[in-house]
Amino acid sequence: MEWTKLKQKYDKKCALSWIRTFSDQCIEAVYYAKRFKPKKRKIEKIVACGMGGSGIGAGILRNLLKDELEVPFESFNSYELPEYVDSKTLVLCISFSGNTEETLSCFKQAKKKRAYVVSLTTNGKLKKMAKNDLVLIPERAPQPRMAIAYLCLTMLIILEKLKLVEKKDSELGEAVFLLKKEQQNLEQKAKELAVKMKGKMPIIYAAEELQTIAYRFRTEINENAKQFALSHFLPEQNHNEISSSFGLSRESCEIFLLRHDSENKRVAKRFKILKKIMGKNFNITEINLKGKSLMATTFYTLQLAALTAYYLALLNHVDPQPVPSISILKKALKK
Repeated sequence: MEWTKLKQKYDKKCALSWIRTFSDQCIEAVYYAKRFKPKKRKIEKIVACGMGGSGIGAGILRNLLKDELEVPFESFNSYELPEYVDSKTLVLCISFSGNTEETLSCFKQAKKKRAYVVSLTTNGKLKKMAKNDLVLIPERAPQPRMAIAYLCLTMLIILEKLKLVEKKDSELGEAVFLLKKEQQNLEQKAKELAVKMKGKMPIIYAAEELQTIAYRFRTEINENAKQFALSHFLPEQNHNEISSSFGLSRESCEIFLLRHDSENKRVAKRFKILKKIMGKNFNITEINLKGKSLMATTFYTLQLAALTAYYLALLNHVDPQPVPSISILKKALKK
């Protein structure tokens, strides 16, 4: 495969160079976040508001902290906040540009409800509205989805500072070390996966603790490679989608299983049975993820997804960075 020629032709603004710095972005994200000084507030609920690449970090974080957080943590991707938001709710408003209309709507509602609102942005209206309760992140990322390290880890540090979770220095250290160590292997694996996905509908399954990562993998393919993909998670998939055999064929799609060593034993058994059932109709590729901690596995997979979608974009003969359809939509909404 002539990857170098494809890169020169279609990667107009060197998106790969940015993707390759993911481990350094993680380190820098922690540095930016640790300068934030939160107010002393009693927090009984956490609500995160954000769209697309800006909002997905909250879902990732919720999965990571599910077994530790003693307060509910929900993520919303729309214009409206739930009624239960009140003065004891931490509302995280995330918008890379600072001008995402859904997030600005939620910000205003949260303020009316006297919630403790903390905003994450680079600039825009959100920066002006947030004033002091704000973490500014670098504008260098080519697209919001490519700022996931800043958007996700900043929220983690905020929760640490509010003493809602224990510090995760050890897990973060493992994640960064793993990313640096595995960079070349990740790229090779990504190229192999991209070749398998070319011209097909990728269907990505993961265990519940990685459900947002499976979705992220899907959306990276959508935005970078401009290609359709599906995602689901176990055990829920076993109660519905496992029944499916019509509409797609072995030639038109491929199933990818995100597997890791710390899976629930019953879920691991479910994966084994799924392969027997769905393997009758579809090709199935298992992706063995690395990382001792869930944090390290999560960030390893985030990088694998970004690289896979990047190389799939090259195979599809498209620039992985711009998303013209989203730009058209935003312009139309302003009329």
